[in-house]
Amino acid sequence: MIPVRAKINQLRASVGGMPLDMKVGFRMLVKYPGLALVAGLAMAFAICVGAVTFEVVMQFVHPTLPLPDGDRIVQIRNWDVAAGQVEPRALYDFGVWRDGMTSLTEIGAYRDISSNLITDGDARPVQVAEITASAFRVAPAAPLMGRVLSSEDDRAGAPPVVVIGYDLWKTRFASDPRVIGRSVQLGETFATVVGVMPDGYGFPVAHQAWIPLHSNVLHQLPLDGPAVTVFGRLKPGVSLEAAQVQLSELGRRAASELRRTHEHLRPQVVSYTRSYWDPSPESMALMFSFNVFAIMLLTLICSNVALLLFARAAAREGELVVRSALGASRTRIIAQLFAEALVLGGVAAVVGLVAAHTVLQLWGRRFLEENLGTLPFWFDLRLSPATVLYTAGLTLLAAAIAGVLPALKVTRGFASRLRQGTAGGGGVQFGGLWTVVIVVQVAFTVAFPALALFEQRESVRMRAFPAGFAADEYLSAQLEIDASSVTNTKTQSDAELQARFERAAEMLRQRVISQPGIRGVTFVDRLPRDGHHERNIELDQLPSPDSAIMPLREVSTAAIDPSYFDVLETPILAGRRFNATDLSPDAHVVIVDRSFVDQVLLGRNAIGRRVRFAKDQRGGSLSDDARPWYEIVGVVNELGMGTPTQRGRAAGMYLPAVPGSTQPLNIVVHVQGDPMSFAPRLREVATSVDPGVRVSRVQRVDQVTDSMLWILGLWFRVTLVLTGIALLLALAGIYAVLSFAVARRTREIGVRVALGASPRSVVTAIFRRPLTQVSVGVVVGGVMVGLVSVFVSGHKPDAPISEAHFAAAVTPERVVLLIGYAAFMYCVCLLACIVPTRRALSVEPTEALRSE
Repeated sequence: MIPVRAKINQLRASVGGMPLDMKVGFRMLVKYPGLALVAGLAMAFAICVGAVTFEVVMQFVHPTLPLPDGDRIVQIRNWDVAAGQVEPRALYDFGVWRDGMTSLTEIGAYRDISSNLITDGDARPVQVAEITASAFRVAPAAPLMGRVLSSEDDRAGAPPVVVIGYDLWKTRFASDPRVIGRSVQLGETFATVVGVMPDGYGFPVAHQAWIPLHSNVLHQLPLDGPAVTVFGRLKPGVSLEAAQVQLSELGRRAASELRRTHEHLRPQVVSYTRSYWDPSPESMALMFSFNVFAIMLLTLICSNVALLLFARAAAREGELVVRSALGASRTRIIAQLFAEALVLGGVAAVVGLVAAHTVLQLWGRRFLEENLGTLPFWFDLRLSPATVLYTAGLTLLAAAIAGVLPALKVTRGFASRLRQGTAGGGGVQFGGLWTVVIVVQVAFTVAFPALALFEQRESVRMRAFPAGFAADEYLSAQLEIDASSVTNTKTQSDAELQARFERAAEMLRQRVISQPGIRGVTFVDRLPRDGHHERNIELDQLPSPDSAIMPLREVSTAAIDPSYFDVLETPILAGRRFNATDLSPDAHVVIVDRSFVDQVLLGRNAIGRRVRFAKDQRGGSLSDDARPWYEIVGVVNELGMGTPTQRGRAAGMYLPAVPGSTQPLNIVVHVQGDPMSFAPRLREVATSVDPGVRVSRVQRVDQVTDSMLWILGLWFRVTLVLTGIALLLALAGIYAVLSFAVARRTREIGVRVALGASPRSVVTAIFRRPLTQVSVGVVVGGVMVGLVSVFVSGHKPDAPISEAHFAAAVTPERVVLLIGYAAFMYCVCLLACIVPTRRALSVEPTEALRSE
């Protein structure tokens, strides 16, 4: 009992002395400003990464609806157990659920529509929610002006009305205070503006306008009608599980009565936010792995900071031993060193949180939208209380690693050292663990610059990735067409919609080509240097079995208008161009590019050869007769059929297609002068052809890769910061180790100088260990860079590494760069050694002996 009680008393004393230890910690920051700056910046960066990662991950895995009782808003859906996915055609079921679900209130539905909003001749697509009026009771918000949708607006035959969002009112209506009552055109329909919602309102997801879902469209047959999302609110006192029990009973009844359509459907009540992102266990694990990475980064950086704090604590060994002799327990001393590290970590946490807030506001939303598209309204990339609490946990972890580990090391064996009288001389030593830390530190200082150099070269390569034509002279835009009028007064079949789109595309061509300054107009399903469809193919004749090179069997495909090569002013290298007869369903012809000839046909003549698409990798049910052979009728130069991120050349194959036969479709316009100056006119012409034709992604063709370049540039900046931190830690770590070593070897150095040792031998003795550590670190880092380069150079994970992969990765240029960087690291090492070396050479023998 006595030892336990003594431990408790020691712990109480440690906690009681924490305020004093914190004051000492602040004094240490002032006393050692260089160490505080280097270690603090490193810890702040790691905490910033952890906070940003945690905030983004929590937005996905545990989103919060910023609405009254937002956690009680739910989605109701049919899950198809046979297909393993949601069945979105639920208009029939919506009526059943609305009448039969007594555990929910305000059950409503919406249909997501992208439609042209036409104001003053300017047509731009907006996200419209065709929605029941109950939505504004589930997600209540007082309108900025006017009113929200009402039940009267849902009635069949009611006048068309629209509620617009704040951003739409501000950008498209110039914040007009008289917008209420104004008639606007949505696609083919005119509607009256009856309300403006406040800033930030985007329910159901990220919508900009709201129109009524008329009751006449709700009377559908099972699994008929458009896709809709059904929502509602749990009644007070009703749990999600209780609502699911009631819904399951309705599902069993529907499966019994409607076996043909509902036998495999299982209705579910789930969190409303799953309508945007429905995570699988694998995706959840992937999201949480980002947090694991952030914690590993913090651990790595704090391990390096621990090296610096250990050197400082070891230099104070005499003071700490005396405190122990005066009655301070080991726990009390460890608590003091932990408090000092906690002060450092606290300052770093404040800096890290400020940096995290800045990163999220400046780059977070754009980064997510570049990768995921428009974010839902509940994504709030500001630091939440949970993130601040998580950061506090990271700070405690950082202080434990950086403070407690060195404290345990430096306080080990205090009693024996005090008895032996070695408090000032040579008790604490740097062991193998710290050597490993320095080696890893130097290795990462090699890897990070190599990664930054790779990213920079990728950026340069992507910018220089050839389109094969003067892409900066061409304007491109993505074209789509409304599936029906937004008020659902008329619904078109797929065949009718395709015929309408084809007519619109041809009329658009004729009207655009007649505009002044236009040299040509064509269509393609995928733009040059954009992601293309990649498909496996079969050849009618295989190369000889003894061929040393196996042909490429994967090609990038594009469906093009027959005028494509003419408008792009691309010559035909062999064979002929497409013509109007090639658009016939019976005319199976293709044109390939020069890369196809080189990589697929291995340089053989292409004209007259036949290819066909291979069966689906999942087994494919098509018979050989259903997969027609395509005859190669022409060869052209390479026109950006690969993506800039793709390693090596992409083999391209072009198929003729009627413009409008596929959606989305890209129009490419050759413009004299600045192509972007024609963008407003293109929108006007498209609207005059068909108000339902939506024009988006208007850009010069050479700007297709801008988003990828921006993301790569962001990673480049992050890597540069990592490189700077790694170099600072390496410099500070080597300096700390040498300073400690010189302090420990004062007597030895003084005696050697007294016996006539030359300065060169003294310097060699001091430099031997750090130079060895740097050398090992450079070699380890070089091996890491080499292995990464092997895989980046085109090696597939499931294939053995060959000499060709090493030859592609270990180039003379990279070897020279590695040698140059090794020299640079030696200079860093020498810089860190200058002060300790001068101190060592200035030691007087008598002074060294007196210190002992």
